[in-house]
Amino acid sequence: MKRILTLAVVSLLTACSSQIQMPDISDVLPSKELDRTMYLRGDFTLWDAEPQYQFEQVAPAIYQANVKFSTPGKVYEFKIADADFSEGYNCGYSEAAPAGQSLILGQAATADCNTIYNYFSFTPAIKGSYIVSIDYRNYNEPKVTITKK
Repeated sequence: MKRILTLAVVSLLTACSSQIQMPDISDVLPSKELDRTMYLRGDFTLWDAEPQYQFEQVAPAIYQANVKFSTPGKVYEFKIADADFSEGYNCGYSEAAPAGQSLILGQAATADCNTIYNYFSFTPAIKGSYIVSIDYRNYNEPKVTITKK
């Protein structure tokens, strides 16, 4: 009798567990689709919003811009911002980030999109084309990554 009761409980639990669905992580984190054009703005653009450094959407809440760095070993400084450096669209490094302002090739860094003075820096080891990405899938902690093209 005890064995039959145990089997019945296990069967009920198994049937119940197959009905449980875990939420998709994208349903939990607040993401952001941009409602304006964003630019890679830095010392190489004299901090202007130039069309060739405009971010393009490549996936839901993920945007990328291309840039050429021609001087290996030079520290390039930049932000990701709209045409007016508007609040909420003026992204530099987050002071809470342990690595600070320097980006490391292929490693995501947390951005603060309400910063006024904090900019990212990157020192390329070789000259060439790079991709700067900003990931808004978690709007409260957007991530910036730089990769070699």
